[in-house]
Amino acid sequence: HARASQAPRDRRDMSSFAMSASASAAVNLVSRAPPRRVATHRASSTRVRAIQEPTGETATAEEEAQPASRAADEDIPAPVGTASKEEFMAWMLGVQKLPEGKMDLVVDLPEGRGLVAREDVRKGESLLEIPDATLITVARAVSESKLGPAHVKLQEWSLLAAFLAEQALAIEQGDESGKFAVYIRALPRRTGGVLDWPEEDINTLLAGSPSLRAAKDRQTSVESAILTIRGEFPQLTPGALRWAFDVLFSRLIRLPSRGGELALVPWADMLNHKPGCEAYIDDSGGMVCLSPDRKYKPGEQVFASYGARPSSELLISYGFAPPVGENPDDFYDLVLGVDPDDRWAEQKAAALRGLGLRPVETFPLRLNGYPKQLLQYASFILCDPEDPSELPELAQRALIGNKAIGGLLGMVTKKRGTQGEVLGGEAGEIAVREMVADITTDALSRYPNTLEKDRDIASQDPSKPSKGKKSKFAEEVMPPSAAAGNDGAFPNADAWVGVFSEPVRQTQRSVAAARVRVSERRILAKTDSEVRLQLRKIKADMMTKSSKSQ
Repeated sequence: HARASQAPRDRRDMSSFAMSASASAAVNLVSRAPPRRVATHRASSTRVRAIQEPTGETATAEEEAQPASRAADEDIPAPVGTASKEEFMAWMLGVQKLPEGKMDLVVDLPEGRGLVAREDVRKGESLLEIPDATLITVARAVSESKLGPAHVKLQEWSLLAAFLAEQALAIEQGDESGKFAVYIRALPRRTGGVLDWPEEDINTLLAGSPSLRAAKDRQTSVESAILTIRGEFPQLTPGALRWAFDVLFSRLIRLPSRGGELALVPWADMLNHKPGCEAYIDDSGGMVCLSPDRKYKPGEQVFASYGARPSSELLISYGFAPPVGENPDDFYDLVLGVDPDDRWAEQKAAALRGLGLRPVETFPLRLNGYPKQLLQYASFILCDPEDPSELPELAQRALIGNKAIGGLLGMVTKKRGTQGEVLGGEAGEIAVREMVADITTDALSRYPNTLEKDRDIASQDPSKPSKGKKSKFAEEVMPPSAAAGNDGAFPNADAWVGVFSEPVRQTQRSVAAARVRVSERRILAKTDSEVRLQLRKIKADMMTKSSKSQ
C-alpha cells in the first residue's frame, strides 16, 4: 500500500474529526485519605476505575476476521482502479510534465506499489520534483468541481472527499473530461484502513487495544461527515464518499511551506513509509520534492516518513503495521483524569486549568520508560487535602515546582513536571506507582488472546492467507478467479489497484492488528515491571531506614 509522505510535525489534524488513532480510554483515579490538612496518600486506599471498551471474545489465527459483511465492491465507483501503470505513467510524464527521474514505479513489492531507484541515489539530493499544477489542493478541487457554491462551505477534508467522489462518479457516467480523471482511475479501490474493515473485524481484532475506540471514532466521524455532504449533494453515493475518505486518510498530506495546506500529491503518494526514516516531503522550492536520508542503489525501494507514528496509527489510517520491534515510535497512551466522584473534582480541575493543564491528560508509555510528569500528575489527582483551598498550591508543587524555584519561570518555559515533585513523600511515591501497576495489569488482562498466540499471528506473512479454516472459507465463498489477486468482479484489474481476494485481506488485517497488540503488550509489560521494581526498592529503603532508626 503506497502512502504519502509528510513533514515531521504533521499529525494530520482532523479538525472536526475525532480520529486520533492512538487515543486511549480514560482512566479516572482518586484516593481517599484520612482527614488532614496536607496532601496524603495511602497505597491501600488507591481506587482505580478504568473506562474501556468490551474486550470481545478470543479468536484463533484461523478464526479471526471472518466478516459478516464488508463494503461491497459494487459500492465503489467502477472506474476506480482501472487505469494501468502504463496509462498512469503516461499521464504523469506527458500531461503533468513530471521530469524523468531516478525512480521507477513498481507494483509487486511486499507493500504493493512503491518507488524503486533506477540508478544510484545520493543522500540529500532532490527527488520527485512534482509541479504545482499536479497537486489536488482545496482551492484546485473547488475550481475543478461542478458541485457549486455549497461545495466551498464544507470542511476541508469533506470538501476533498466530495471532489474525489464527484470525479469518480462522473467517470462512471462516461465523463472523463476532468483534469485528474486518469489519477482517479489509478487510485486503489481499497487501502486496508479501518474504513474498509467489517464491524466484526474491528471488534475482534482490536479487542483490548485502545485502537478499538479510535477505529470506532474514525468510522463514526466519517459516517457523520458523509451524511452532512449528502445533505447538500445527494447525488454523491455513500460508497463513493466512503472510498474517497479512505483514500484521503491513506494519501493526503499537509504541505509545510504553505501553512499546512492539504493536498493529494500524485507520484509522491507512491512512496512507502519506513520506521526510523527521516526523509520528508519538501515543497519550499515551488515543487514537491523529497530529500532521501541515505544513499540508494539501483533496485532498492526509496522510502519516506509519514511522521513519528506508532503502529496503532499506521494501522488505523493505512492498514499496515511494521513487524514487532521495528517501529521506534511505538507508544501506549495512558490517559489519566480527575475522578468525577472525587469530593474536590471541580476544584482540582480548576487548579489544573490554572496551570494550563486539563483534568484529563495523556501520557505516552514507551519501551524505554514513562514520563516523570505521569507520576507528578497522578499524585495531584490522588491527593485529598481537608481544605480544597490548598489545591492550587499543591498543583503548583506537583506540576511546576515550588514558587521560589519554578513558579512563573516554569510556566513561561513550559517545563511543567521537570521541576515538580510527587506529593505525599514516600507514601505518595508508593501510591502512584501502585496505581500505575494496577492500570498496566488491568490493561494487559483485557487482551483476549494469549501473548504467545498474538506473537504467532504477528509473525505470519500478511500477503498470504493462512492454511486451514481460512482456505476452506475461501473455497466456499470465493470464485476461482479470486486466486488471481482480485475479487473476480474486476478481472481486468492489476494487483496494484489494491483489489485482493478476501482471504488475503483478512490475513492482512489479522497480522497487522496482532502486531499492534503485541507492541502494546510489550510496552505495558515493561512499564509494569519497571514500576514494580521501583516499588520494591522504595519499600526496601523505607525498611532499612526504619531499622536504623530503632
